[in-house]
Amino acid sequence: MYPKTLLVFAIVATGSSTALRAADKDLLPPQLKKEQRENLLSFLLKHEKPDRFVPADAKLVGTQRSDVDLTKEPPPKTAIKQYMVQIITHRPVPGQEEPNQFDVYYYRPNPEKGKPGITVKHTVDVSTGKKVGQTEVSLNAHTPVSQDELTEAVALARENSAALKELHKGRDEKAVHWEYLQLMIQRKNETSEPGDRVVRLVFSVDATAAVVVIVNLTKGVVTAGKM
Repeated sequence: MYPKTLLVFAIVATGSSTALRAADKDLLPPQLKKEQRENLLSFLLKHEKPDRFVPADAKLVGTQRSDVDLTKEPPPKTAIKQYMVQIITHRPVPGQEEPNQFDVYYYRPNPEKGKPGITVKHTVDVSTGKKVGQTEVSLNAHTPVSQDELTEAVALARENSAALKELHKGRDEKAVHWEYLQLMIQRKNETSEPGDRVVRLVFSVDATAAVVVIVNLTKGVVTAGKM
């Protein structure tokens, strides 16, 4: 079992588009007016592809780690991945009918395998589409896993779990269903430590056939889990 572990549901979206992906559009707050939505979309498109691991104007917040140096950028031409994972509405201020500011959260895996990634937070004014204040970066923020990360987790499980391979044997891939829970690691254990992106996957065919797999996306480690 995993001590000091909290189970958390993550936001799931599917699909893609030629501009901002449908998976990302599904995270947009539904209450936005047309102009606000367009302003927010414009901001998101401008920040869709990062040119560095840690944003140049960012300030570090929260607990830091001695084994991770965020002041050192990866070598040039290193591919930097980024997933938009959450958009949170600010509370309206007194005298304001509705909030104009939203926090946009991205998760960026560390280019160095096994090292923790970062959560990047931008505050956006949707009345203008401009950023408000300084970008924040944290190592241990617990943000939902993205659809891309879930796809990677399922692929890792299918590739590395002998029990799962046995479950798939002789069956159509669509016959095996899966569901997941995101784990928040609060204490270092044999396979994970705080800041790691970890999901618990349950693959099943029916009530009598199920396989539980724990996937640590940060470290690329797959272990058997328990029902």
